[in-house]
Amino acid sequence: MSAPDPAEWAQIAPHPGDHDLPAGRHELHRTRLLTAIAQRPRTRRRAFVPLRPALAAAALVVVAAGGGLAVRSGDAPPVALPSPEASRPAARQAPPGTAAKNRGYGTVRQLTDAAELVVRGEVTSVTDGRAVYRVAEVLYRAPDAPVPTEISVAAELFGTTGRPTVLYLGLADPGARLYRPLGGEFGIFDLAGETATSRSPGMSVTGLRAEDAAGAGRAFVTTVAELRQLARERR
Repeated sequence: MSAPDPAEWAQIAPHPGDHDLPAGRHELHRTRLLTAIAQRPRTRRRAFVPLRPALAAAALVVVAAGGGLAVRSGDAPPVALPSPEASRPAARQAPPGTAAKNRGYGTVRQLTDAAELVVRGEVTSVTDGRAVYRVAEVLYRAPDAPVPTEISVAAELFGTTGRPTVLYLGLADPGARLYRPLGGEFGIFDLAGETATSRSPGMSVTGLRAEDAAGAGRAFVTTVAELRQLARERR
């Protein structure tokens, strides 16, 4: 931009007037003043742009792109955002069935309520991991279960053949009609006359209708009559 002509400033600049200066001195001062003003460089001031909103918006974008952990707006405190895991649907519980029954049991009532078949009898033979079990008495059976004289039972938990037992069974393979004792050895009681004793002290119920903490780690002993009574109560 070109500097203004000193003659232009002469129209607006005040005349220094007479101040007891030598002749012509006030005109010299006035000329120097106008020349200095004319030669002074002019710079165009940049328009002021408020940076704070722009910085706040940039911070918001960075935080959102970094995982959505918090949002800050102006001077407000950070606000937590839900994590991606929080928006996912909760895991669905497994439906009840034979797999759900493959657990520990605290009482004979629990075994009875979960069983599809409760029988008294003995193993007659074992072949290819399956035992043929001769049924002497059916204590309980599900409404759609047949009244068998022999059944197939998974044999990995059995010992010698001919040993009388009471079994609490779940149907492991409906197509093959293969049963399995509930909870492993929890569902097996060895018989000696009318006395029934749980097969394993470590995998044993502790009571008939209510658990007994004092019986933990010991074999549970009851009678066949008590087992029959619990089976009739379910019916």
